Amino acid sequence: MKPHLSSYLPTVLLLCLLAFFTVPVWASNDDWKPIDPAQLAMKTSLVEKEADAEGLFWEVRMDDNPEGDLIFNHYLRVKVFTERGRESQSKIDLFYGKLYGSDVKISDIAARTIKPDGAIIELKKEDIFDRTVVRASGLKFKARSFAMPGVEPGCIIEYRWRETRVNTDADNVRLNFQRDIPVQRVQYLVKPMSYEDATFNSLVLHGSPTKWAKEKNGFYSTVMINVPAIHEESQMPPDD
Repeated sequence: MKPHLSSYLPTVLLLCLLAFFTVPVWASNDDWKPIDPAQLAMKTSLVEKEADAEGLFWEVRMDDNPEGDLIFNHYLRVKVFTERGRESQSKIDLFYGKLYGSDVKISDIAARTIKPDGAIIELKKEDIFDRTVVRASGLKFKARSFAMPGVEPGCIIEYRWRETRVNTDADNVRLNFQRDIPVQRVQYLVKPMSYEDATFNSLVLHGSPTKWAKEKNGFYSTVMINVPAIHEESQMPPDD
């Protein structure tokens, strides 16, 4: 008996922004967020009990550049629990090229590994390279790739990068909340530019992020807690 198509359908959590505004470029702080000793001491996932690794947080700041580019600044911190987690999370691919209906560029990559004893190993710029990645679906993607240094079970890894969608605005952009590992906290921050007749609306397609809350310095944020992983399967249709 052939499996029903629904058996291949992952649960994808995303949010569709219906945004009609421009946002100034966000200048990120070069400092890493402090490490909580309790995070280093974690032995198992809080979101999915058997997970080999778990995102402690994934923060994204989205800016609609007045020059015409849509910019996302990502910051991801991951706790590694097992050897399988080390294998799956220590090699990073950040996709670029013709994606999301535009030309996507990746820049400003920074990464580091925090050992269980608190020792820190920084990623060297010369260890970042470009390659072609073939997904299980057979699709090929270009990626900026790197291997996190000195990863072992018990480590925390974290990395930041800038994703630029050239000549694209924020109208109807989709904000994904899921990764290949569970994540304790996913946060999106958006700073709309205020002008006459501007509107800022969102439509939740899947999941339950919080309502947009006003933050300091004109930002608005939405958060989703304890987000399960999305697992790639053979013959699965596109995520959307």
